[in-house]
Amino acid sequence: MQRKTQSVRPTQSAQAILHQISQVVHNPERDRFELWVAGDLVGVLGYSSEVVDGKPTISVMHTVIYDEYTGHGLGARLVRGLLAYVKHCGAQLRPVCSFTKRYVDAHPGIVELAPA
Repeated sequence: MQRKTQSVRPTQSAQAILHQISQVVHNPERDRFELWVAGDLVGVLGYSSEVVDGKPTISVMHTVIYDEYTGHGLGARLVRGLLAYVKHCGAQLRPVCSFTKRYVDAHPGIVELAPA
């Protein structure tokens, strides 16, 4: 007699689990935000800070997620960590990084942008 095995679907997606076990950490000594998953560094968002026309300005230079972690929304998680910091500092943002620029363009008004 042959038994049928019933496949059980996971209650959460891999993306949801990655978001739960990931952590964005600000590392001001290295001018970057880091993304950690289960104790491993898997991505960074590098920035520079300056004062432009009397206003603090944060320029995002690059966002890097290691290949095996791409496509799960973790880059956006890094950007959101940075945006919270920009708001907290009352700064304006200059998104030099194309990934960050696309995110900010898709979410207008989330932070003040530096004049071009």
